[in-house]
Amino acid sequence: MTPAIVFRADASHALGLGHVARLCALIEELGPDDAQPIAMFGGDAELSAWVSRHGIAGTARPPGQPWSAAEVLAAAAEPRVRAVVVDGPTLATALAPALIERGVRTVVIDDRGGCALAVDAIVNHNFHAPTLAGGYPGARLRLLGRDYLLLRRTVRRYPRGSCRPKTGARLRVIVSFGGSDPVGATARTLHLIPPDRPVDLVVLAGPGFRDDEALRRAAQVAAAAGHTVQIVHGSDDPGSLFVHADAAICSAGGTLGELAYLGCPALGFAIVPDQVPCARNQVRGGLIAGGRTWSETDDDTLRAELLAFLADDRGRRGLRQRALATATGNGARRVVNEALG
Repeated sequence: MTPAIVFRADASHALGLGHVARLCALIEELGPDDAQPIAMFGGDAELSAWVSRHGIAGTARPPGQPWSAAEVLAAAAEPRVRAVVVDGPTLATALAPALIERGVRTVVIDDRGGCALAVDAIVNHNFHAPTLAGGYPGARLRLLGRDYLLLRRTVRRYPRGSCRPKTGARLRVIVSFGGSDPVGATARTLHLIPPDRPVDLVVLAGPGFRDDEALRRAAQVAAAAGHTVQIVHGSDDPGSLFVHADAAICSAGGTLGELAYLGCPALGFAIVPDQVPCARNQVRGGLIAGGRTWSETDDDTLRAELLAFLADDRGRRGLRQRALATATGNGARRVVNEALG
């Protein structure tokens, strides 16, 4: 009987794609000697297509038809299932106690800290996660920090440090605010990017991105300011864009780990509450510029941050070196070996 592992997460325009993307990184790492994945994903319609394109076997259910706790527990009760991996605090709270009670090996992927569940393992791959160790008193294993960075295969197929930024007169700059950009950060950035140093912008609109008209208008404003704008919708290979960039302007989620591994310096902003400690700690560690909370940053401050980041060639080199030193790219394999083996 081939062993199996259940993976449970949701994605949507509001949630973004991060929870599912991290589990995909683990699923991609499973080999024939590990286990067969059972993916139980839920979310917006765009998720099904994204999961399918990434070769993940399983069903991505649309909103209004979520996987019930009973269905997950039934899947976990199959004799061949040796573990359940849950990503997302709401799901962890709903599922982990019942899984633990039934003696199912339970692994929780977490960002926040303060999870007292008596799970088999907690995985928090954020830079500052080791400082949160005391917040996981019930976990048998605490796999914390960027040694456990969960990178997708589309990024890991490029060697570490593949991005070699230039500092010429015209930079190539990635703009990426996650899989859905629920706060409209992409369009706002294009509206406000200053004309003082014209750049070539490569704008990534993720699979859950919706406001195409606002993005089109913002691209016109940026072009009028002297920038070039290339809009890439739902790229299945963001690494190919990151490795040819000189800098990135992005949210403070999983993208920062991808950029760190590839060696692309970043100006990062926390666009949702979970990203606030990630952004602030990476600024303190000298890994990224910025670190502000998006909703609390006025236009003048944002414009000044953009200009300072683009103008500081030496500063970006330092950011690259420090961030790159934290990311080896072997995190998914470590999690499989230590928590799922």
